[in-house]
Amino acid sequence: MWTKTSCLSAAILLAAGGAQMAHADAQLLKKTCGSCHSETDNQLSRISGQRKSPEGWMMTIVRMQHQHGLQVSVEDRRAIVQFLADTQGLAPAEAAPFRYALEKDPNHVETFEEPMASMCARCHTGARVGLQRRTADEWLIHMDFHVGNYPTIEYQALGRDREWYKIAREEIAPYLAAAYPLETSEWDSWQEAEKVPVAGDWIVITELPGVGEAYGRLSVSGDASPYQVAGTLMSADGQGRSVSGTMNLYTGYEWRATLDIDGQDYRQVLAVSEDGTTLAGRQFQRDHDSLGGSLRGVRADQPGVMLGTVPSAVPAGSATVQVVGSGLDGLSASNGSASANTYGAAVALETEGNGFVTLSTDAGEAKVAYYTTIDGIAVDPAFTIARIGGGSEVGPEAVPAHFRAIGLWNGPDGAPGTEDDVRIGRVNAEWTVTNLHEHAAKMEDAGYAGQIDDTGIFTPAVAGPNAERPFSTNNAGELTVVADAMGQSGSATLIVTVQRFIDPPIR
Repeated sequence: MWTKTSCLSAAILLAAGGAQMAHADAQLLKKTCGSCHSETDNQLSRISGQRKSPEGWMMTIVRMQHQHGLQVSVEDRRAIVQFLADTQGLAPAEAAPFRYALEKDPNHVETFEEPMASMCARCHTGARVGLQRRTADEWLIHMDFHVGNYPTIEYQALGRDREWYKIAREEIAPYLAAAYPLETSEWDSWQEAEKVPVAGDWIVITELPGVGEAYGRLSVSGDASPYQVAGTLMSADGQGRSVSGTMNLYTGYEWRATLDIDGQDYRQVLAVSEDGTTLAGRQFQRDHDSLGGSLRGVRADQPGVMLGTVPSAVPAGSATVQVVGSGLDGLSASNGSASANTYGAAVALETEGNGFVTLSTDAGEAKVAYYTTIDGIAVDPAFTIARIGGGSEVGPEAVPAHFRAIGLWNGPDGAPGTEDDVRIGRVNAEWTVTNLHEHAAKMEDAGYAGQIDDTGIFTPAVAGPNAERPFSTNNAGELTVVADAMGQSGSATLIVTVQRFIDPPIR
């Protein structure tokens, strides 16, 4: 358990060792980059005028390798990314609006105002811009970089409808310099803030593709990156899955873990709260980042914190619900009996009909639904894309999509499909795909684009021309995904599109 005294002692030790490491990494940066970037007042040109996320710095270094012949070992590259992210990163508040891009959330739909939407977010996410901070001069140079690196930018289909370069320099660069400046109060405050050591035990709630809702306990050990991570994740049926791997902590809060979970490789892209007590982000399969789910965590020594329940809703009758959290020794339930355990507390229920069980601690309340009937189903996400793939040694693999069925009750107005509908939680469903519209039916998209399994995972078909289809077109298609459960049905839209051949860490 981390006490204030132990945190302070650890912080002092880390500060002493960290100063030596920081000096060594600063020298490594100069040695690696100084032959091209001139040094003035102990600062390297171009580099000193920017701040980025860990992924942003990694992309920059890899570009230097590919386009300018930079020679750097994997170990040194990691050390430089660590140093730059720690000293020229983003404050938690600066990164927060754009975390969906770092977490590779496949279902987030961006909205940016003009002219940035057309000038920047046509070719890459707007988040890629928002995850940088630069001086006004650097933003101007960045406009020139685009023309130099992509000389046809004003003649491409998405650029020739405007004077791209003129607008970029006269409108976009000044806008970005004001919206995303190098010097900010958020970064100054974060640099001065005391960083809480990340080592210790964390209680987490998440989901595993093909398995469902899950919870567990992760133990982090070590004094600096890479930390060691070990633990267990439990599914709703009580089956445990071992977790092991490593985690790098950047900028004092950016958690990046590579884990083996029961033989499957996973990545975690999480943010530690500024007070060091909670975690939030996304966990996904390393080879298929579209397959994953949100992850939230809390330090195991925090009092009275409830993250959620597994399952999120239960059929009426006899059931055991795991209340996931920390410090739940005093948990009480409006129905059934609660007993604390290593993941929070288990509650044994005996229920009838439809309703909620209220869970209470001194720190607050939460509810879990029980049901005999439902009034409807919402399919999450309501809209997403998948990508055909495979079929060759060089092409990208298929990108699957993951759907969940959420049970609904009509709200106080008694009408379905209105704002007061109550989402009760995950329900088991039967999954099918149909053609989205008349043209999709004519092209037989549902027969060619891919298949969905009984866990809601859609696997797209192989890429490439298909002689069985009109015009020998590929296996892309437009589909309706249908979930049926307990006499109710819900649907979502799925676009199965072509491959993504260039897939950088920040899209």
